[in-house]
Amino acid sequence: MRLSSSPTPLLRLRSDEQLVAAFRDGREDAFALISERYRERLVAYARHMLRSRGHAAAEDVVQDVLLRAYRALGADSRPMTLRPWLYRIAHNRCLDELRGERPTAELLEDALTGGDDPAAEVGRRERLRELVGDIQDLPPQQRSALVIRELDGLSYAELAEALDTTVPAVKSLLVRARMNLAAAAEEREAAQSVESARRTSVAMASA
Repeated sequence: MRLSSSPTPLLRLRSDEQLVAAFRDGREDAFALISERYRERLVAYARHMLRSRGHAAAEDVVQDVLLRAYRALGADSRPMTLRPWLYRIAHNRCLDELRGERPTAELLEDALTGGDDPAAEVGRRERLRELVGDIQDLPPQQRSALVIRELDGLSYAELAEALDTTVPAVKSLLVRARMNLAAAAEEREAAQSVESARRTSVAMASA
């Protein structure tokens, strides 16, 4: 796959569908622009899905996604909607990577910017750690639906196409994902309350 061609300014104004048509007509620079337009969003998605493996693994997955897209677009002339189609390829590749492995919640500290209040910053970082861990504990299909929806704002129809399912199934996945996150947070808060009460009791007994 050669992506060295530099897209022209006029080409940059074209829609996804027009870029796909131009690439199928032999314009290599059209695919270079497709790659430029979607690479960072796909990497962000892959990083969320493959957090235990780090940024390099996400980059490798996306490179493979773009290679598969390049080959598939050149070999098939059927109409398609580019954005959800790319996410479907990325989703399947991430599932391939995750299959047989339970990912751990490795945190990316660059997800937070520095704050003025050190105590508040510590609290924010801890909440981020907890949220990332909860997202990693979601079933892969729920996690994928939630991450794509939040990262790129796909419509329910586009998300259904990306995950190769139906709109009602997508809505159900999102509802269950958010319910699971809320339940995890409530369970954690309850455990923290019990622990706090235990420590208070121990302190009072020792006084």
